[in-house]
Amino acid sequence: MSTADKEDLRDEQLQERRALGADEIEAARSLIRRHVVARADATDWRCIAAYVPLRTEPGSTELLDELESRGVRVLVPVTRADRDLDWVRWGSTEPLGLAALAQADAVLVPALAVAHDGTRLGRGGGSYDRALGRVRAGAPIAALLYPGEFLAEVPRDPWDIAVTAVVTPDGWQDLPTPGGRGNP
Repeated sequence: MSTADKEDLRDEQLQERRALGADEIEAARSLIRRHVVARADATDWRCIAAYVPLRTEPGSTELLDELESRGVRVLVPVTRADRDLDWVRWGSTEPLGLAALAQADAVLVPALAVAHDGTRLGRGGGSYDRALGRVRAGAPIAALLYPGEFLAEVPRDPWDIAVTAVVTPDGWQDLPTPGGRGNP
């Protein structure tokens, strides 16, 4: 698949998200929140890097609040001028630095789609691919997705960092990680 294929798929996925109703978004967010919290409880994660969702993204501020209320330290990104990601604690504005991501026991990332091999389709800015190189070895990188966004194939560029799990309303699914850290 080419770069043009990647842009076409990105446009298709964004159109599908814009077509979702508020009830569909909230139902998916609620189920995804339940699955992430259950995994966090089962694994005793103390620090999770996540993201503040855009209007149509399947993550939620309720997820961030619930994790914090359970004693999990939640880091969220702040995009720097160079498009890299700095990190702050959820509810704070004090920058923690680029390397703060390495403190996370798990990382929740936005995605428009993910392939079965873990290839993630983001919005095209490259910020997450740059930042994900700082995730400590063994920490899961999970993309939060709506139904129909876990695909057989997604165009892949050499710099793309694969995810190691997807979370949909149906549950948390770990992915095979050939080559380690989800990067085939």
